[in-house]
Amino acid sequence: MKRKWVMVFAILLASLVLAACGSKGQEQQSDTKNEGGIDISFKAPEKTEAGKKLEYTINVMKKGQPIVEADVVVHLEMKEMDHGKNGFRARMIEPGVYKGQAVLPMGGDWVAYVNVKTAGEEVTRSFDFKAEGDMMLPEEMKKAGLNEDGSLANPDF
Repeated sequence: MKRKWVMVFAILLASLVLAACGSKGQEQQSDTKNEGGIDISFKAPEKTEAGKKLEYTINVMKKGQPIVEADVVVHLEMKEMDHGKNGFRARMIEPGVYKGQAVLPMGGDWVAYVNVKTAGEEVTRSFDFKAEGDMMLPEEMKKAGLNEDGSLANPDF
């Protein structure tokens, strides 16, 4: 009898963990937030999939004008699990538009913490987005430049 309850508890626990990490898909993510006169928008790919190197876009404006030469760093964290340090240092591709790439180790609910430093100002904003897919296998993580916990092997930020 005890063995039966242990099995039921294990199945229930596994179901809860899978539900917390699951995702139903993704629509295009874009949001703008203003703090201290700096407008920051973050855009995840239309289809954000775990295990794929994808490009993210950040727009940085002040009083309607693009901010150039800002230091833009994006930290990516899963809402319900700690996968260590993941994210990127974005590069300006045109005035006010910054892009960077990242690989997410699994699907689920994620938060992008966008930190922007300009001359005399620093602002951090958070943006929620979803990713599809299952947890990457350890060998897949290694090929993608991730540690077994999903963190970046060699972060540059």
